[in-house]
Amino acid sequence: MNTSAASCPSSREPSRCWSRRSLLVLGVSVFVALYQWAYIHFVSQTYNNYGFNYQPVPGFYVVLAWLLAILPSLWMPIRLTRASQLAYWVLYLTVIIPSIFVPLFVGLNRPDEIVPLMVAMCAGAGILGLGYLFPLRSFRFFTISPTTFWTGFAILAGACTLMIVVFFWGNMHLVSFADIYDLRNDAQDRGPVLNYALMWSYGAIYPFLIAWGLYFRRWLLFLLGSLGQVLVYSCFGTKASLLSIVFITGLYGLFRLKRGTFPLKLVWTVAGIFFVLCAIFLAEGEEADVVTLLLMFLVMFRSFGLSGLLTGQYYYFFQHNPHTYFAHLKVVNWFVHYPYHYVLGTEIGYYFYGFQLDTTAHFWATDGLAALGLPGILLASAVCAFLFWIIDSAAARHEARFAGLVTFYATYSLANLSLFTTFLSGGLGLLVLFLYVLQPATGAPRARSGAMQKAVTPALGMGAVGIEASPDTA
Repeated sequence: MNTSAASCPSSREPSRCWSRRSLLVLGVSVFVALYQWAYIHFVSQTYNNYGFNYQPVPGFYVVLAWLLAILPSLWMPIRLTRASQLAYWVLYLTVIIPSIFVPLFVGLNRPDEIVPLMVAMCAGAGILGLGYLFPLRSFRFFTISPTTFWTGFAILAGACTLMIVVFFWGNMHLVSFADIYDLRNDAQDRGPVLNYALMWSYGAIYPFLIAWGLYFRRWLLFLLGSLGQVLVYSCFGTKASLLSIVFITGLYGLFRLKRGTFPLKLVWTVAGIFFVLCAIFLAEGEEADVVTLLLMFLVMFRSFGLSGLLTGQYYYFFQHNPHTYFAHLKVVNWFVHYPYHYVLGTEIGYYFYGFQLDTTAHFWATDGLAALGLPGILLASAVCAFLFWIIDSAAARHEARFAGLVTFYATYSLANLSLFTTFLSGGLGLLVLFLYVLQPATGAPRARSGAMQKAVTPALGMGAVGIEASPDTA
């Protein structure tokens, strides 16, 4: 694919393309300004006990951080032509930009020591973008009938759900976010089979139902997927399972908006959310209500702050301790000695907080900084670009927005997990398989065949899973 074509689909309208690009760069710049303000005036003051310190730095380094944070917006795709481009944008906003600013401010390293990290993260974003220059592979697709697909899907979903219910029976509770760690401590003893069932369910199966239900307006499927995520939350206290419902629905809502391309809508929506939250915080100050503080926590701490802090912590830790050389991954540790007592996330947490806290981080930290240091960021970016190419090739027959919505939550896990964990146990590989064998849905007639109805209804209790016209182009 030619990235210039993706960014500017019509060479006859150069002024319109430049206008869109300018609006995109402006939107990213507004987001960066709001992000910096929110970090200095809210995050660092509210969550400094987590390590979100603020050490003022010379203006030169702040300007450099701005330039490196905004630079990728000059080549980021303006239109979604491949499924993985949705994840590319989300990773840029939630990991790349925070990883450029937060390590600079927390003060673990001198500002001049952070510059190579900032450059490496920006280069990593560039390597991901270079992956879209390579044409997709024309696979010889192995297609199965809708009846066979939905029957197999129903059996897998039913088996995983049954395992979860049986194991956690009597220990399922809908608790507040403040009490989730108690719930997790009560659910630690899980075997590998149950672990796969749990992660595949909330990482692939239930998000697939949510995305399919939204995109083709099959509300029963959306409801079943949402209830599945609530079930996982009640068993293991995973905030992400609940937030996945909000995130997927929000992205679908942006797809439905008719004006503007999706990346423009995404950037300006995120900037708008930050602006509203900052304005509310300024108006309410220390008298902010519980709802405002919860939203600030979810957005500024969890979604857009923690990844940057973990980048800084991993960078500092592995400057002073041995790299893993990928021994933190299963199979690799059969051949390469793992130099630590605890698993990677727990080792980092114990180092910075003094107790066994899981600080599992995004793939640039775990598969990059932990494995090889700064060169590892570049290598991990290249591997991720290849993974995105596999996703896009497997989903080439499907409409890009649909495939992007289906795989979004699993690919978003890259902001919290390693590449290999996300692909294998996180459910991304399962979703790639679904898209590979699934017949294209966009433009297909409404599938209300009796065979499909009979195949799906008994196992999942759902009505007809037909195809409806796709949403308007974003």
